[in-house]
Amino acid sequence: MLETAMTHDRKRNNRVFLLLAFAAAGLLACGCGDRYGVGLTYPVRGKVTLNGEPWTNETTAILCVPNPDKGNTGSHEPAGTVDREGVYKLSTKGKKGAPPGWYKVVVTAHDSQPQHAKTPKMKSVAKSPLAPKYGQAKTTDLEIEVVENPASGAYDLKLVK
Repeated sequence: MLETAMTHDRKRNNRVFLLLAFAAAGLLACGCGDRYGVGLTYPVRGKVTLNGEPWTNETTAILCVPNPDKGNTGSHEPAGTVDREGVYKLSTKGKKGAPPGWYKVVVTAHDSQPQHAKTPKMKSVAKSPLAPKYGQAKTTDLEIEVVENPASGAYDLKLVK
């Protein structure tokens, strides 16, 4: 009788173990268990132009703010920088790419030479060579939708002075 009870307990423990293993595998499959805590992401790479010319200012930062007006209620803000070729790539909390959805795109940059103070009490300030509207999510007119299979050029950012 004691042996039968022990066998029954072992079988129950095996079932519990299998159930937990399947649950963990399910979490990993849906992206909930990734080490970054971000979930599913898609690669985002685009070219930045200013008035039709490649924008190669390496002080340029790109920040994508989820757009709840278009259904993106996520909390992650993918970001990247522009390289010497005028190309940017996004990452989210260290993970390459961005979660799917619509984003307002904020672009900031500064001149390599700050404006010098006119008096000793004033501080030097780095002036942005870009239109101020690009510097805030509430004023930028740049938007992208991160999808699994984007059209060619879907993530290109076309800035104007």
